[in-house]
Amino acid sequence: MINPQLQEKLDHARHALDGATSESIVELCKRYLELLADCREQLYELANSGYLQGLAASSPTDLAGARKTFRAAIEKATQERNRTELLLLSITTVSAYEAVEMLNRRGYEGHSDWELRASGVKSTSGSAQDLITIQEAVDLASLLRREDHVAQHIA
Repeated sequence: MINPQLQEKLDHARHALDGATSESIVELCKRYLELLADCREQLYELANSGYLQGLAASSPTDLAGARKTFRAAIEKATQERNRTELLLLSITTVSAYEAVEMLNRRGYEGHSDWELRASGVKSTSGSAQDLITIQEAVDLASLLRREDHVAQHIA
């Protein structure tokens, strides 16, 4: 129904996303989302073109079947988009509180008592060198989430 080249790109992008690493997953999600948007656009353009009207002239049964097929394809692309957007959001959006929670759960640098402070994130039992900026903690937690996702997907 859609351009075969686009379908091939979609299949390749989906396969690449399935085999993503923690370093590549964000970029692969973005690329897949772009292709899904192109797919949906093509489906809408085809559905709104004279194609369906031509089927209506030939047979009402053909028209109903074509509409159902278009709807199913658009729904599938929309579900994939929503799933991929949720994945991207979950691995890139981390609050400072979530970062502290993850550092504690992981026992980062041998500590499970990380706290959020105005000056950054610090282990209460550690030295002054254990202070990391809030941005560093958020970036680290985002990386840990990506690693967790990749590990779960492989298993």
